[in-house]
Amino acid sequence: MRSPIFKLTALAAIFLTGLAGAETVATQHLPTVEVKARAVSPTNRITLKQMDETTDTELKEVLKNEPSISFGGGAGQSSFMYIRGMGQNSIDVKLDNAYSDSQIHYHQSRHMLDPALVKIVAVQKGAGSASAGIGQTNGAIVAKTIDAADLLKNSSNPNFGAKINLGYNSNDGHNYGLALFGQSGAFDFLLAGNRVNDNEYKGGKGYYNSYRKNDRVSYSELDKISYLAKIGANLGNNRITLSHLHEQQKGRRLVREEFMFSPALTEERQFPSERKMYVTNTNLEWTGKDLGFAKSGTANVYRMIYGRWSGDDSGNGYAGGKLNTGSTTTKVQTIGANVNFDSQVHDKVLLKYGVNYRNQEIKPNKFFNTNLINQEKQDAGIYAEAIADVTDKLTLTGGLRYDYFNFKAMDGKKRHDSAISPSISAIFQATPELSFRAQHNYATRSPRLHDALLSHGAGGITTIDSNTKAERARNTEIGFSFQKNGFGLDGTYFWQNIKDALGTTAGRNVHDCLNTTGKCAMIINAGKIKNKGYELNSYYRWNGLTARLGVAHAKPRFYGEKLSTKPEYATVIGRTWTAALSYQFANPNLEIGIQHRQVEKVKVADNYFLINSIVKQAPNGKASYGVTDISANWKPLNNDKLNVNLAVDNVTNKLYYPHSQRGPFPGEGRQYRVGVNYTF
Repeated sequence: MRSPIFKLTALAAIFLTGLAGAETVATQHLPTVEVKARAVSPTNRITLKQMDETTDTELKEVLKNEPSISFGGGAGQSSFMYIRGMGQNSIDVKLDNAYSDSQIHYHQSRHMLDPALVKIVAVQKGAGSASAGIGQTNGAIVAKTIDAADLLKNSSNPNFGAKINLGYNSNDGHNYGLALFGQSGAFDFLLAGNRVNDNEYKGGKGYYNSYRKNDRVSYSELDKISYLAKIGANLGNNRITLSHLHEQQKGRRLVREEFMFSPALTEERQFPSERKMYVTNTNLEWTGKDLGFAKSGTANVYRMIYGRWSGDDSGNGYAGGKLNTGSTTTKVQTIGANVNFDSQVHDKVLLKYGVNYRNQEIKPNKFFNTNLINQEKQDAGIYAEAIADVTDKLTLTGGLRYDYFNFKAMDGKKRHDSAISPSISAIFQATPELSFRAQHNYATRSPRLHDALLSHGAGGITTIDSNTKAERARNTEIGFSFQKNGFGLDGTYFWQNIKDALGTTAGRNVHDCLNTTGKCAMIINAGKIKNKGYELNSYYRWNGLTARLGVAHAKPRFYGEKLSTKPEYATVIGRTWTAALSYQFANPNLEIGIQHRQVEKVKVADNYFLINSIVKQAPNGKASYGVTDISANWKPLNNDKLNVNLAVDNVTNKLYYPHSQRGPFPGEGRQYRVGVNYTF
């Protein structure tokens, strides 16, 4: 096995070749939104300015107005995430184009993102086009970290500045942060840190914790610390940046973070201990324009570590139980490289092309079986995509992507395969106000490495079948967009089919693997997945008044006896409505607003993960609920330097249980929040 240093050196060579003008390597672009006199920002794309105008400290708060995305209850790794009902095993969180599809433990979520350190958060939905990157079968959250230039815009000094933020919420939490930034000649720098300290939160009206004899949610206390260091250089038409990001969430946590206590799942079985989840990402990035052979290009090389530290795992059977002594550390290491070029091959044709590469390696705390090795997987893809203005009203996009994976299981067994994925889309501008669109995309996702926390060999060995291949998604969408006189309406209907969906020979009985040290399961193509649904979003702006209304609904269905019932794959979420009404005063510079999210009930007949002869419908449905928030943003200096934000979340103190949570974690009760950020 080649060392990480060797791999990183090799990837740096690829990166530098791209700087010299190679036309063979590429990365995925951050999704862009075409704006034609649009008065209101979309709910699936949130900017730094928008985040500065709120008290939000979590990703689920930033995206709460987007009806197609859903987050669970609890705090930190307890909260799962879904796009169109599809879960974290088929969606990614991409930060500065670094991402991984591996996980520590299936009872934990895979997202961790501090809004204080990013300048844009965007939601991609469904199977991506050829340029979407590795493994995008069901969408992604795509984010970019802040640069010095983003903050210097509001600084009093053109060459140096600072930004501070402070916040407090009545559900026993506070946050504070500091950023220092500046530029000198061609160089610029940024050093930013943020801390969010939340105590155990209260549930809504009527919530009672029978174990603690109070109204607080056990083990929801978290201390979240993040920092970002970045240095950049502008060299003519080229920019190079080197950054290092660290995010961590620490607290006294349970083994199964998605669950609380129950008569069957006692506190002893949940074995609470001091634990920490963290992610670090070191990223070298280049962007350029007017390159001769291309109008623009981007490239990056990254090393990302996703890790878990536990002060005591001696009572955690997943981690090996009594075989453990002292603290444990489990890691997923990802090393990757991307380069992308855009070339104007004709005055009406733009060609996008490139390559993506990613190597993932699981590093358990220790092996209890000396015959095992670290799991490892390489993914590589090459693509080309052409965007052509056929007429003044018709734009066509066609792409082709080739993906290859090489998988090495914990017992050393190898499997590799490849696939070709075409994509096509069309936009027809019927009138200046009305456009129609259609797309048909294919995408693949390679087999996932077995959970890092279960890869020690004390609880069974998971290998891979000799015929296993990547699951293949086919996504078809049709939609329209209308904008006129401050009114906008956008609608989409989609059909999604995934064949060769991945599972294991153990199927849903994963706990059987905890009682053996021999071969327990093989990763196989276990069935198929279907999903369909629609989204409709509207807005209206008149003078200072802005109104929004959106709705989204999806019905994922799984077919196959060996597919997992675990909710990291998919869950049933009721039809979701979001609405907002706000008014912007001219003097004082004050905006006040109200937001509401309504989730319809899920019938008992629809409350399941799979359709097969083994997995039966859940005994209960999911109740409907609605949550209302109010907010205010005041700019005392009449500009973006100083923001004073006030909010009341869950105004009615509603007791509710998010549909995207399998365990009985309630949503947070009423809380009063205040936040201030000042750039000087």
